Amino acid sequence: MSNLMNRKRGFTLVEIMIVLAIIGLIVSIAVPAFLKNRRDAQGSACNGQLDSIFSAKEQVAFKKNVRINGPVIPFNADEINSYLRGTSVDDPCPGGGAYTIGDINDANGQVIIPICDQSGEDGGGGVTFEQQGLHIHRRSYTQDGNGDYAQNTNYTFAS
Repeated sequence: MSNLMNRKRGFTLVEIMIVLAIIGLIVSIAVPAFLKNRRDAQGSACNGQLDSIFSAKEQVAFKKNVRINGPVIPFNADEINSYLRGTSVDDPCPGGGAYTIGDINDANGQVIIPICDQSGEDGGGGVTFEQQGLHIHRRSYTQDGNGDYAQNTNYTFAS
């Protein structure tokens, strides 16, 4: 009887190994999903900033009365930033890409589409023009019935 009372309670090596294997399995499933969701969020944030920048460029174009065969209005960060709320054209892309904003308009009076050089594979979600591998504003592409992207020729990309 005294032998049973002196026996210490504890976990066996097999029990500990089973628990570690289960934890490893859960981590191997959860981490890739977490990283994909993070990339998707960065891609969507990038496209949100591109949307804000494009809208600010449209505001500037409207204010300056941009028209066909009119003058090309050069890029002015302060002027665009005055229309942005909570962000700046100088802010970096959330996914690590770099923005190319370009002038306000082209010679045809169209507002120039800002782009980000963050690739579609690296950037995760958001609208991505797959043929060029760039994040672009959603107005600058069309999508056919098969889901394939094509550049909208009515718009000019920043370069």
